[in-house]
Amino acid sequence: MSPGHPRHKTCASTHGGELALSFAGVSESRPFAPDRVVLKTAANKKVFAILSGHEFPDDQVTVKADPERVVELLERFEAVHPAYKLNRRHWVNISLAGDVRDELIQKLIGDSHDLVAP
Repeated sequence: MSPGHPRHKTCASTHGGELALSFAGVSESRPFAPDRVVLKTAANKKVFAILSGHEFPDDQVTVKADPERVVELLERFEAVHPAYKLNRRHWVNISLAGDVRDELIQKLIGDSHDLVAP
């Protein structure tokens, strides 16, 4: 997703593992733990990303992807793993301190949003 995309406001991650994400029409909640942010589309309330903090050794983001893309990401990157407690065919967990470039993480978050947005 490009910065000019109508649903895109900001999306940035740093090598320090921080991730700032803001799409138009997104709701944020913390139903599991104070440092686990669940992001949903406001229109249909579907989850598109989960940002996880201190319960793991490093910050992580979980995103939805097409099954073929999931397989490719798992084979290509050491920092990508099947998502915990989600459908592993459609969801991956990405360590923000790993070998996945920030730009790709941003794209995967945008693609995840697009997959679930109405």
